[in-house]
Amino acid sequence: MAAEPWKSRRPWPLLVPLGVYALLLAWIGFSAAAVQGYDFSYLLYALANLIVFTDAIDFGLRLYVHRRHTAVTADLSRGAVRQLSIDLPAAQRKPGGPITVRAACRPYAIIASIYNLEDELDEFMERLEPQRDRVWLISDGSTDRTAKRLQQRGWRCLDEEENRHKPAALRHLLQTLPPQIETVMVLDPDVKICGRHEGSVVELERAIADLQQSGAAAACPRVMIERDGFLARFQALEYTLTFVVGRRSLADYGITSGVSIYRRDALERALDQHSLSIYAEDLENTVILLEAGERIYYDGRLVVSTHGPHTLRRWYSQRVGWYYGLLRLYTQRSRELWRIGRRTPFAMYNFIGYLGVLGLGLHFLRVASAGLLLVSVLAILDNLFVLDLLHTGRVINPVYIAAAVGSYLALAVIALFTVVPKRERAYIAPILPIYFVYVLAHIAPITVGFGNWVALRLWGRRLYRDHYQADEDDTVRLRRNGLRSNGLRSNGLRSPAA
Repeated sequence: MAAEPWKSRRPWPLLVPLGVYALLLAWIGFSAAAVQGYDFSYLLYALANLIVFTDAIDFGLRLYVHRRHTAVTADLSRGAVRQLSIDLPAAQRKPGGPITVRAACRPYAIIASIYNLEDELDEFMERLEPQRDRVWLISDGSTDRTAKRLQQRGWRCLDEEENRHKPAALRHLLQTLPPQIETVMVLDPDVKICGRHEGSVVELERAIADLQQSGAAAACPRVMIERDGFLARFQALEYTLTFVVGRRSLADYGITSGVSIYRRDALERALDQHSLSIYAEDLENTVILLEAGERIYYDGRLVVSTHGPHTLRRWYSQRVGWYYGLLRLYTQRSRELWRIGRRTPFAMYNFIGYLGVLGLGLHFLRVASAGLLLVSVLAILDNLFVLDLLHTGRVINPVYIAAAVGSYLALAVIALFTVVPKRERAYIAPILPIYFVYVLAHIAPITVGFGNWVALRLWGRRLYRDHYQADEDDTVRLRRNGLRSNGLRSNGLRSPAA
C-alpha cells in the first residue's frame, strides 16, 4: 500500500518556520527582559492576558466536566468513551433494566439543500456515492443545471424554483420523505463522511443506530477541516478545540452544527418554530430542542470533513456572519437560553456564562486586551530598532505580549498532546507558536459582527456586508414590497464554535 502523501514528505521544510518562530520568541524575550521591574503593572498584565487566562480556565474546566459526564463501561472501549459527551450505554439502558442489546439501524435518510453546484457537481456526487441510496436532495432555487444533471444521473433531487434558504428548504424536503424514515442526517454540500481509515471510529449506520436507541433528539459528529493550505492549519486546530473540547464537554446539552443527525420528528418540530434565518441556524435548532426538554449529544466517533475558507477575506466574512448571528439569536431567544441554563450548573456556565457574559457582555474587555497587546508589540519594535519613539512604562510594556505568547504556546502544546488526534499532530504543530495571533485576529470580525447587529437596529444598515447578507436582506426587502423572492442565492452557514 502506498503511503499517504503527507506522511511521505520529509520533515526538513518544517525546520524553516520552526527556526523563525524560535528567533521570534527569543526576540520577544530579550525585549521584555530589558524592561525594569518598577514599570510593571499586575492589573494591566491581567487585562492584557485576559484571553489567555479565560481560554486556559475554560479548557481545563471542559476537560474536567467531560470526565464527570462519561464512564468507562464494558460496552465501549476507553477510546470510544473519550469521544462521546455522554455515557452512551447508560443512555440506552431502559429504566430498571439491563443495557439494551445493540439493534440494527432503522430507516434513515441523508438530506441536503444545494444551490448552483454545477461546477462542483462531480466532486459532490463522488463524496456521497457510498451513501447514494440514502440521499435526498433539494435544489433551493438553483439557476443552473444542478437539479437536472442530478436527476439525469439517477439522484433524488427536488427542483424548486423559489429560493427558501436552507432551513425552509429542509423543512419542505422533510415533508416529502417516506413516513418510515425516522432519522435524518443533515449535510452541507461540501462535506464528506469519513470512513474508518479516514478518522472515524464507527461507521455511519452504527452512529445512527446508537442515536435511535438513546432516544435523544440529535447527535453532532466531529467536523474536521481538510488539509488545504496554511490557513487551514489554524482552522484545523480551531475546529478540534471546538468539537473535541467544547462540544464534548456539554453532556446531553450539546450544540448541533451544519452536519448533524436528528430524530426526524424533533427536526420537524424545530424547523416549525425556527425563524428560518440562515444566521446561526444550527444554534437556533439547538435552543429550540433543548428548551423543549430534548437531549443532544456529541459523537466524535463519527468524523466528517469539510473545506474551510481559502482566503482571509472569505474567512473574515464568515466570522462576521457567525457572530452577528450569535448576538441576533441571543437577543431573540434569551428567555429560552436562561431556562436551559437553569437546569444544570454546566449548562448555566456554557449558555449564560460563556456565551452570554464572557462572549457578549465582556467583549469590550477582550478588545481592550488586544489593544494592550498591540501596543506591547509596538514597544518591542521600538526597542529592536532603537527608535526611542515610545516611552516604556506601565501601559507600553513588552512583557505583556511576551507573557501572552509564551502562555498561549504552552496551552496550545498541552492541547496538541491531549485532545488532537495523533494522525493530525504533525500537520497542526508548525502553527502552534503563532496560533495566538490567529486567536487575536478574531477580535476584528467579532467586533464587526456585533457592530452590524447594533447598526442595523440604529440606522437600518450594517457596517460590513458579509458574503451571505444578500440572502437575508434581499428576501426581506422583496417580501416587504410584495414581490416574489426568486433566484436569490442561498449559502449554508455553520454554527459558530461555541
